[in-house]
Amino acid sequence: MSIVVFGGTFSPFHCGHLRLIESLKNELNPERIILVPSGVHPRKTEDVLSAADRLEICRIAADLSGAVLSDFEMNTPGKSYTVDTLEHFHGLYPGKELYFAMGSDMLRSFPGWYRADRILELCSLAVSCRSESERLLIKDDVEKIASMGGRCVLLNEPALACSSTDIRRRIREEKPTDGLLPEPVLEYIKRKGLYRD
Repeated sequence: MSIVVFGGTFSPFHCGHLRLIESLKNELNPERIILVPSGVHPRKTEDVLSAADRLEICRIAADLSGAVLSDFEMNTPGKSYTVDTLEHFHGLYPGKELYFAMGSDMLRSFPGWYRADRILELCSLAVSCRSESERLLIKDDVEKIASMGGRCVLLNEPALACSSTDIRRRIREEKPTDGLLPEPVLEYIKRKGLYRD
């Protein structure tokens, strides 16, 4: 049986993330999917929400999706590197096949990630694409991963075109977010007054 690690800033967790979890369940049939909100992200300097609010949003999302929430990165001092997270879960689940879930937009930059070669030793990449044309566009990236000794699994179900940046802007400008956020997540954001200037 396999374990899927799904990391990210999740600011906020949206319906695109929810769709990806469903795709992972349907296509990989993993033993569990672990939702890992990032601590200090090495490539993103904008701290849009407190760790406590992001963790609570992910707790709501985990309940909705059947994923398991991990606060490993949030409780690890310093910057959060994917390789360290995967080493942690590799040790926690010895003998299990690990997958790391990502959108196709992240695949292009992957060879430049910290210790990318070790990441590929620890796991396979489960990649979500928004369309058939996008699957064709990342063909070279998939081949690059293979040349590094890694393995990509392209999920068949199209990803939902959803952007956290766009959602934050919509909330700030009091524009509708219909179909973009799970209702319990939206309720939490409204109750706490998050993403307002």
